[in-house]
Amino acid sequence: MNLTPVITRLREQCQVGTFRQIGGAAELDAAIQSAPVTPSAFVMPLADRADDPHLASDHLQHVMRHFSVVLCIANRADATGDAAAIDLAAKRRSVSLALTGWAPDETTGDAIAYSGGRVLRFADSRLWWADEFRYMTTTDTN
Repeated sequence: MNLTPVITRLREQCQVGTFRQIGGAAELDAAIQSAPVTPSAFVMPLADRADDPHLASDHLQHVMRHFSVVLCIANRADATGDAAAIDLAAKRRSVSLALTGWAPDETTGDAIAYSGGRVLRFADSRLWWADEFRYMTTTDTN
């Protein structure tokens, strides 16, 4: 799954200063291994789910693409995470405004929809959160 258009969209649409880093899976792996710059956002593929072709000779399939935007927020103002949670709400809104309703490829797919979100981890005054999104696209299997 090519998520470069999604990463580019976040870089273009999120207000200056919203995130210090926006990247993909490789950048997320590096951030987890070290102390990440915050706030940051990382786009990760989750799953593809394809419908069966309508006919045996049909080479077009509808594919639901699922991906996640993992946010890392740090606010050392308090150890309970309340300050990070307040920061998180603004960052999530920025991502949602940039992606929801936008189509990565208008010629072959539908607009992105929000699927849900969840806490991944809270440690060392860093809150890791994942918002999940999906969109339908048409793929030629030839």
